[in-house]
Amino acid sequence: MQNTLSRRIGFGAGSIALLAVGSVLGWALAQPPSEPSAGSLAERHADLHARYAEARLRFAETRLQKAERLNAISPGLVTDTDMRALRGRIELLRDQVAATREQPHGNTFAAQRRAAHLAVRLAEEDLADARAVNGRKADAIGPLDLRMREIRLEVAGLRAEIWDDPTFLASPNDVLQMQIDQLADKVHDLLLAVENAPSIDSR
Repeated sequence: MQNTLSRRIGFGAGSIALLAVGSVLGWALAQPPSEPSAGSLAERHADLHARYAEARLRFAETRLQKAERLNAISPGLVTDTDMRALRGRIELLRDQVAATREQPHGNTFAAQRRAAHLAVRLAEEDLADARAVNGRKADAIGPLDLRMREIRLEVAGLRAEIWDDPTFLASPNDVLQMQIDQLADKVHDLLLAVENAPSIDSR
């Protein structure tokens, strides 16, 4: 039961990369922001987006509070890796709230790029923790588990490089195709995690 709860909370790490999944076309289709007139339909629509982003942030903050409470009752129930993922999601959502207030539509590209760099940081910290554990007790984390952390960091680093590469920015079609490719990769990764992780990670 505890492992299941921790695993569910841990899915937040994968969700970081899908922070803007519902608006993957946003960057390519966005128009330059214009200031809506007071009381207009456009202003009310912009306010709706801002309130939506703020509600998502409050939910993430409350979820972190629950994880902290669980760990206060039973230390280690939610792993350090999962706690970092929950805090990272809040960091991203705070950025998205600020971006949404300025531009209700079309801020997806920046959010996805930030998520890619956050994934690198989380992978680095996870690998550093694993190495520290093995430094205190040799082979506490097996060679294959350590190797998977190393490769996860490599994948995250390469994904961040893709988001930073200006080559594709000249063409909206290229931007859109890159976003679709990255989204497809992440959806596939998450499906595999949901279907296979319990049988692999529990051993």
